[in-house]
Amino acid sequence: MSQDLPSEVQQQILAEFKDDPQVFEKIYEFYYEMILKYLVKRTMSAEVAYDLTADTFIKAFESLHKFKWTGVSIKVWLYRIAINALKNQRRHPESSALENVPEGHESLAAYTTRHGALASAADAREELKELDKVLFGDEEMAKLSDAMATLKPEHQNIISLYYFTGMSQKEIAETTESSESAVKATMHRAMTNLRELLSPNPA
Repeated sequence: MSQDLPSEVQQQILAEFKDDPQVFEKIYEFYYEMILKYLVKRTMSAEVAYDLTADTFIKAFESLHKFKWTGVSIKVWLYRIAINALKNQRRHPESSALENVPEGHESLAAYTTRHGALASAADAREELKELDKVLFGDEEMAKLSDAMATLKPEHQNIISLYYFTGMSQKEIAETTESSESAVKATMHRAMTNLRELLSPNPA
């Protein structure tokens, strides 16, 4: 199971957020790196992942007041948002999260700039350039990414959550809003397809 904040801490954040939006910083600081790394692996582009991570946390900040604790982690909710951000980016690749901050939420753009530089900090950009070098220098990762891109979107989501985040099948089911049995069946089909795509052609 992947790393997560204790449930009591998550519930405390949710209880305090209405009166003190600054508690969102706890969510941002704990989950930022795992969301960024997931999106880097999904997009094979640090630059795109950087923008999608910004988009994910902006949307999370805007919507946290609607989040009702039912036992489903904030982490699961963030991954749902990240997957939707990825889907929207593929439909509208020209869009940029921090260039389109909704009216009334300009303070969030300033907040992300101050706390970890989702917007334009040179040090973060340099780190992500290094990630690009690692990714594109890894022939096996590139092959896996190319093969995954040919799968159905729902198969891509489940396989990537399992291998790129360390989520359990239960967490994946919560993230994709499906049953564990459906996740297991989809993983089997997707892995069969991946093995066929990644196997060398017979001589």
